[in-house]
Amino acid sequence: MLYSKVAGQEEIKASLIKAITNKQISHCYIFEGPKGMGKYDLALIFAQSLFCENFTINPCNECSSCIKINSDNHPDLHIINNDEVTIKREEIDDLIESVYKKPYESTKKVYIIKAAHEMTTQAANTFLKTLEEPPGDSVIILLTTNSNFLLPTIVSRCQTIKFRNVSKETIKEYLKENYNTNEEKSGLAAEYSKGILNKAVNIINENDGTLKQREEVIKLFDKIINSDSEIIYELESFFDENKDNIDAIIEIMMMWIRDCLFMKNKMDDLVINKDFKQLAVTHSQCIKEDSNIIELMQNTSDNIKSNVNYKLAIDNMLLKIQEVFK
Repeated sequence: MLYSKVAGQEEIKASLIKAITNKQISHCYIFEGPKGMGKYDLALIFAQSLFCENFTINPCNECSSCIKINSDNHPDLHIINNDEVTIKREEIDDLIESVYKKPYESTKKVYIIKAAHEMTTQAANTFLKTLEEPPGDSVIILLTTNSNFLLPTIVSRCQTIKFRNVSKETIKEYLKENYNTNEEKSGLAAEYSKGILNKAVNIINENDGTLKQREEVIKLFDKIINSDSEIIYELESFFDENKDNIDAIIEIMMMWIRDCLFMKNKMDDLVINKDFKQLAVTHSQCIKEDSNIIELMQNTSDNIKSNVNYKLAIDNMLLKIQEVFK
């Protein structure tokens, strides 16, 4: 494992490397950010760096400690809650018992707690006692999507590291270098991943259905603008079935409308859905450029989250789309 294998998060990498080099390791870290940002991967590399016998700016991947880490066989690395479910007090009791034992091989022990916000109240209060008198040879890394879900007293005793969205260009280059994707596909994945690297990887490997859904929605959009208002009632079952995924559908539609506007304004290089470029040209010829359709669709998404009448919100959105594209 190398730090360069995690895309983006350059400031975090530099901070962790500096902490190791200067021997200023905190007893507990919180790695905070959405799923798929590389929190777990970076926690593993950080742990390997702490164990590595020849660390410089990367673990050497050759010493016995590195070999054991890379084969998931290091006795001083403990992964807690690998399944990311509720963490009960009994598990924290086991962790505490382990924390106060000497390391088996290294000078430190590392504990990575996945989905740390899933601790029960009892588990969290028990864990807090460990942070009040932390042993010097243990490093604990809490992984969470949101540190606000942790006890404030836990957060105050840890060093919080916030993971940021990875830039589209960084994701594109990472996909091209590590997955040999072409410019078009890596660009699509970068745009639809929302800055989350693992999501981009899933997209190019077609593991999450994003590209298939995108194609379905674009074809649906074409049907909407080339039909009369009766089509809205025919599509009710589709939108009912996809109620839990409506945010993604509306977002795909908004990205498509932007593509149509780019084509209308001869800005072809900004088009995202390049494999549907000809259809974007066709749609661009009938869009009213001065409409506020993007804003309206965003408002629809926001209103649905606010529990307004779902069917009414969707019907109004589809009618507005028809109006703007005719």
